[in-house]
This record gives sequence, structure tokens and C-alpha cells, in this order.
Amino acid sequence: MSTNEPEKNEQPEQPEADAQQDAQPQQEHGERMLDESELEPFNDIERVIVDGAEGKLESNEVLSKIAAANLFFLTEEEVTDEQQVVQPLLLKGPDEKVVLAVFTHPARVAQQFIDMAPYAVRMPGLQAFHQAVGVGIAINPGHPIGLVLDAESVENIREVLNS
Repeated sequence: MSTNEPEKNEQPEQPEADAQQDAQPQQEHGERMLDESELEPFNDIERVIVDGAEGKLESNEVLSKIAAANLFFLTEEEVTDEQQVVQPLLLKGPDEKVVLAVFTHPARVAQQFIDMAPYAVRMPGLQAFHQAVGVGIAINPGHPIGLVLDAESVENIREVLNS
């Protein structure tokens, strides 16, 4: 994946999460509950995701706005003048299949993901659909304001966006 906007992702410690966790706050097994501020959208694309989940927007509208939004992915490698192509963080989704992890805001990144891939790289949402060939996409994995698209859905969306 090539890009030219590297950022070092330095975030305060977040709760551990992965793409296959239930996206609801839980208090079982010592997990911490999310507070109300963590459930409020930080930006327009998060508001779109919430509105879509609440049935206020059609899924096509949600997906087109995601494609138009600025997202970012994490990588183990820093993007430099010499290193323009990096491998994004891939996770296992709810169905145990591989997904590209992308995020809408740095605060949505769980500490375990930062530990695995400490560099953040911005990209247009449309690029995420073009890069996720043969894999799904998890937006804000492990967080209630997010969603997971399987590889077949991503392929269908890519076809629609290319037409």
C-alpha cells in the first residue's frame, strides 16, 4: 500500500479489542465498560456509521460516505521517502476470515493494535475498498462505532464504485 502521509500513532492506553469481539460494552471478566463519551461520534463519518446502524441512512449511502471519508490504517513499518509501500494491519474478523483494519479516529484504536503496528497512515476510504482484494474490511474493529464487511461485500462495493 503506498502513501505519503505517515504519522506516529501515540495514543493513551485503550481497552483491548479485536475485530471478532462483540461490539457492545461489557463488564464481564474484568473488562472495562465504555463510558458515554466513547460512544459519541468523534467526526462526520462516525455519525454516518451510527445513523446507518440506527436505520436513519440506507446502507448504500453509508458505504458511499465511507468511500469518500478519510480513514487510516496501521502498519509495523514507518513510511519514508525510501519506504513508500507498507503492509497494513490485517486481523481475523467475526467469521475467522482476514479483514483489513481501518479506523475513523486515533482514539478508536485499541492499545493491542498499536502494539502490533505503531504507525498510522491516512488514506481515502475509496482506497481501502481498492486495497482490500480478497479480504474484508473492519472499520474501528472492537469498537461499537464500527462495522465489518466480509470479502464478498467488499468486492461487490468495489464493483459498484468502479461503475
